Amino acid sequence: MEGKVVDFYESKKRLSLIAVGCVLFVLLCLYLSFVFFFVDVQYLIGTVVALGGLFFLVCLIQIFKKLSHDVPHVSMTGDYLIIYVIQEHPVQIRWEDIESYLPYEIYRNAFIGLILKDEDKYRDKMPDKLKRMSRMNVKMGYPQYNIVISNLKKPQQMLEELSTRIPNSKICAEGKAVATRNS
Repeated sequence: MEGKVVDFYESKKRLSLIAVGCVLFVLLCLYLSFVFFFVDVQYLIGTVVALGGLFFLVCLIQIFKKLSHDVPHVSMTGDYLIIYVIQEHPVQIRWEDIESYLPYEIYRNAFIGLILKDEDKYRDKMPDKLKRMSRMNVKMGYPQYNIVISNLKKPQQMLEELSTRIPNSKICAEGKAVATRNS
């Protein structure tokens, strides 16, 4: 039952704006680290600023990878929900393993948390990078798998597709989802 495949892509416009911000931060950190190393001779502060610039440079590289590859952020087939958090390692979740979903927002970023029937089954299939992010989500009381919908081109269509493909599910209230996670 492969059926039709529906792909949801990240907004290139939003990613481009974030990339411009990262470039500005990298340039600012380069300038400040030069000032602290050679003008003020404060090596500790210069090192901290240089590490900050390195962090934004790594973020910029990841954004350029996303911009240069035409891989969807989420795909929906007849059997699977496929999440491309890490483009090289997509996560395929069977529809019948999704119990419900939880839309929530953190600092004006909208997410959809997926409540799975057997999370351990999918935790073992995750790449190591995703396992670390997932553990942080679970420690904060959020679901193991999350979809960032604030970055999608068509977030409303994504919510509509989820509600049609998970017909037995009710959208959880935030308190109910956390209670489901802890039980």
